Amino acid sequence: MLTSVLSKLDRLLDRYLDGSMNDIDFADRIAFRWNPSAKSLKPARKPVRINAGDLLGLDRQKELLTKNTFNFVRGNRANNVLLWGERGTGKSSLVKAMLTAFSAEGLRMAQVYKHDILTIQDMYGLLADKPEYRFIIFIDDLSFEESQTDYKELKTIMDGGLEEIPENILFYATSNRKHLIATRFSDRDNDVIRPSDNLEEKISLADRFGLRLGFHHITQDTYLEIAELYADKYGVRLDRSEFRECALRWSLEAGGRNGRIAEQFVRGLGRQ
Repeated sequence: MLTSVLSKLDRLLDRYLDGSMNDIDFADRIAFRWNPSAKSLKPARKPVRINAGDLLGLDRQKELLTKNTFNFVRGNRANNVLLWGERGTGKSSLVKAMLTAFSAEGLRMAQVYKHDILTIQDMYGLLADKPEYRFIIFIDDLSFEESQTDYKELKTIMDGGLEEIPENILFYATSNRKHLIATRFSDRDNDVIRPSDNLEEKISLADRFGLRLGFHHITQDTYLEIAELYADKYGVRLDRSEFRECALRWSLEAGGRNGRIAEQFVRGLGRQ
């Protein structure tokens, strides 16, 4: 009796370790977090729902990302995407909006934290077995310091190495850095026989993303539009001129104008 129980436990443990216990109903779940220690995907209980139409001042970025994602879910050629630029400008929100727009067509999203990126290949078997779904591997706030070398391994992972990347997987990443890795004037040190090699090595990871979208400071008018949009969303009612004056004062104190600051301003007002 004990031998039989131990045998069953041993089989269950083997299934757990090789990830085969990750039996998820992808029809009901659309967003996941990668758990590298268990080699499994943990479903999000309440996925964030963002409408791309609510993201103002990003018309060009929305057009290009939507087209790329549309091609992907339809089984056509599509690019890995890097969304880079100023903080709080809607990079992550735009990626999440793609899930809202295309989940009904089979798009699913798995978030991987930066410290887990070297385990991404362990996920391939789980996702390749679901060819009826298309998976975006989402890495938020991706960047590296000079002392970090993980970016070299990530280049190999994104290129496939000796293991082919499943055709139903794409990488979408956000970063405050255009090239993902800190670059300095010392990278052009004349003591190096080919000084450009230092720089080329550092920017080569960004080259793995075929579509690179820049996000920049927004205009004052766009900032105020976004603030008014959030005011409607949260049921805030103020005289328009007073509202705008307060919103601009808030942005000065916050040190910038972006969508995140606009939302924080409206949240600070509470329900009026």
